[in-house]
Amino acid sequence: MKKVIIDFDCTINVRGCDLDDAFACLYLLSSKDVDVKMITTSFGNSNEDRVYESSKKMIENLNIDVPLYKGGIFSLDAATHMRDLVNTEDDIIILSLGSTTNTQRALTLGMDPARVKSLVLMGGITSELQFKGRVMNELNFSIDHLSTNYVFSKIKNINIITGNNCMAHRYLVPENPKYKSSYMNYMKDSLIRWTEEFDIIYQERELVLWDALAALYITNPEFFEDKKRSIELKENMARGLLKEGNDAIVNLPELVTDVDAMEYIINVIEKGGR
Repeated sequence: MKKVIIDFDCTINVRGCDLDDAFACLYLLSSKDVDVKMITTSFGNSNEDRVYESSKKMIENLNIDVPLYKGGIFSLDAATHMRDLVNTEDDIIILSLGSTTNTQRALTLGMDPARVKSLVLMGGITSELQFKGRVMNELNFSIDHLSTNYVFSKIKNINIITGNNCMAHRYLVPENPKYKSSYMNYMKDSLIRWTEEFDIIYQERELVLWDALAALYITNPEFFEDKKRSIELKENMARGLLKEGNDAIVNLPELVTDVDAMEYIINVIEKGGR
């Protein structure tokens, strides 16, 4: 059983914001070999108050029995509980899907980096991220780049699903989607809403479900090819750029199987979710 802390910036109920965090979270909750120990909120898709309220609403509406703790710039609650769990329970995986603020604060509060089994993140770019001719700014690493630099200098087993790797794995929401599980039905209206908004912004209806791919790496690392890379930190993180250097060694897994990642993830949610 894989023990996971989900640290995310969920905005499933917020207009103008993505719902990939919710997809990743509900996928892991539906996975039979995963034990989600706690959920912590950060910021990125929106501010930390809005993220927390969106996350709280989802957890309450779906009767999810997992502790939720608020984090970010103005709350130490998430970082404190993250530190305590990592320092007292073995083999904890941290899945970081928003800013790295909570992980950085947990470390400065005394979390032992050697006790983190793995830090899995979605974020960062290896080259300019373009979609339909428009440049997309990196979000997760760059929005609190000082925390990202600190975290990457302390934790050793770092696995990053980059924005570039996510671009090839998309999901076209059916015109009249009919889902079986309460989890997928909860996301249905937001999937339709985000499809329309994504189409207006990028003239594209296939969604990139970024964070879900990072969750998939936790459950099925055999679907990926690991690619170790030595990177330079410092000012590069202000752009989320994973440039070659000598400051930290990270793994940039790439999906290499012929499995349709989005179809696989949705099937797991439909079978294992409520």
